[in-house]
Amino acid sequence: MPKVKYFGILAETVNQAEEEISFDSENLEVLVAQLKEKHSLEAHDFQIAVNRKIISDLSAFKVKDSDEIAFLPAFAGG
Repeated sequence: MPKVKYFGILAETVNQAEEEISFDSENLEVLVAQLKEKHSLEAHDFQIAVNRKIISDLSAFKVKDSDEIAFLPAFAGG
């Protein structure tokens, strides 16, 4: 079962730092859309990392049971 981790404001929004999820689709884009809806994350900008690598094309990535998916808030700084 994949583990999903939330960081920063996203963890505050979902009221947890991580969760294990069951999923119907192995497509990362579908999974992210389901989690955005479940936790009302539409108002936030974030990136997705899988196994500590940023994924730029969510639709091309297939999720496996052993994956760690991280929701990373937009970072600002200088």
